Amino acid sequence: MNMKKCIATILAVLMLAITPLTAYATEVETHTESNANVTFYITDETNGEYPGSAFTAIMTDNTGTITDEYTFSAGNSWGNARYPKYTMTAPATYTVKFEGLDSGYEIIDTLTRSDKITFETTMGGSPQVLWSIVKSESGTAEEETEPTIATQAESNSFTVSDEGADKVYNDFLEATAFIANDTNWYNNVLLVYETVSLKTFSTHYANYVEGGTVEDFENMSAYDKFIWSETYLMFAWAVNTGTFSEYFGSEEVFANRITDNLVNRIQNARDLTNGQQVIDAYLALADWQYNYVKESGVPFNFVNNRSYLEEIGEMPETSEETKTDEEELSEAAEELLEDADDKTKEETEKGIWDDTMNAIARNIVTVLVFIALVVALVVVIQKRKRLNKDDDTDGDTNVDTTTDK
Repeated sequence: MNMKKCIATILAVLMLAITPLTAYATEVETHTESNANVTFYITDETNGEYPGSAFTAIMTDNTGTITDEYTFSAGNSWGNARYPKYTMTAPATYTVKFEGLDSGYEIIDTLTRSDKITFETTMGGSPQVLWSIVKSESGTAEEETEPTIATQAESNSFTVSDEGADKVYNDFLEATAFIANDTNWYNNVLLVYETVSLKTFSTHYANYVEGGTVEDFENMSAYDKFIWSETYLMFAWAVNTGTFSEYFGSEEVFANRITDNLVNRIQNARDLTNGQQVIDAYLALADWQYNYVKESGVPFNFVNNRSYLEEIGEMPETSEETKTDEEELSEAAEELLEDADDKTKEETEKGIWDDTMNAIARNIVTVLVFIALVVALVVVIQKRKRLNKDDDTDGDTNVDTTTDK
C-alpha cells in the first residue's frame, strides 16, 4: 500500500508541474463581447512591381487610448489569397498610419481610393478592412466607357486602370471585333450566350456587377454578352464557388476548369474565320486574369475599368480550405528548407536529440523534482527490503534453537 501511495504522489506532482505548460501551448484568442475579429484584405495593385516584403500598420482609436500595431508581410498578407485576422478592441474607430513602405508606394482604401484610412469595430463584429498597395502617383479619375463593347473595339477608345490589362484587353477586342457580324461565329460560338447559357450569365451579371440586372444582360447584343461572360463574369463566379484552389490552384487546373470550355468550342467548330487568332488573344487575357486573381484574390472587370472589389465592395465568399496539422507542418518545413543556407540545413539535420535537450532545459525544475522523487522511492524500497531480510533472519535463529533443545 505504501508503494502505491508513493507512485501516486509522484504522478500527481508531475501532472501539476506539466499542466500549466500544456495550457499555455493551446491558448488561443477568443471572440468576446468587448472585441471584434478584423479581417484584412490587402491587394497589390502594382502588378507585382512593389519591391517591399512587409510593412507595419499603426492603428489608433479616436480617443488616443488604444493603439495596435501589426506587421503585414508578402505571401502571408497579400498574394496567395491569404487574409490575416486580428482581434481588436471594440467598439472603436481607428485611424491608420503605415511604416516600412518602400519609397514611391502607398496604401489606400480599396473602395474609396483615399489614403486617409479609417475603420470601425463593433462589439462581437467581424469587420472587413480592404487596403491596396499602389504607386504614389496613382489615383487618377476613371474615364467613362463607350456605350457598347463593339464600339470600343472599332474606335480603340477604351481604357483600363491596371498596367498590362490595357494590352490584353485591346488585343482581345481587336481579335474578336469581326465576329459581332459573322454568321458562322454567331451560330457556333455566340448563340450559346443567348440560349443555354443566358440564364447563368445573366444571373452572374446581376450578382457581380454593381447595379447590374438580368434584364440589362438580356438586352445586350450577343457579342457584348460574349465579352462580359469570357473576360469577367466567368472569373467572378469562379472566385465565389468552392475553394480558391478548385479553379486557381494551378495553371493546369485553371485551364481544365475555365479556359478549355471556350477553346474547345472554337476548335471543334467548322470553318471559323481566324479561330486560332481569337484563341491566342483569349488565352493571353485569361492568363493575365489568372495572375491578377492569384495576386489579389479577385478578378479585374475590363469593361467597367475596375477590380471586383471596386465593383462589389466586398471579398468573395469562398469556402475556407482546411488543412491537416501534418500538411501545415510539411508545408512550413518545405518553405524553411528552401530558404535555408547550408549552415541552417546542417542545424536542421542534427536530429531529435537537440530538441530533446532543449525541452529538458526548459523544464529543468520538473525534471529535478522527478529525479528527487525517484531517488527517494528507491531509498525507501531498499530500506524495506533490508528490514524484511533482518526479520526473516531472526525468525530462523529462534526455530533452530528450540529444535536443538
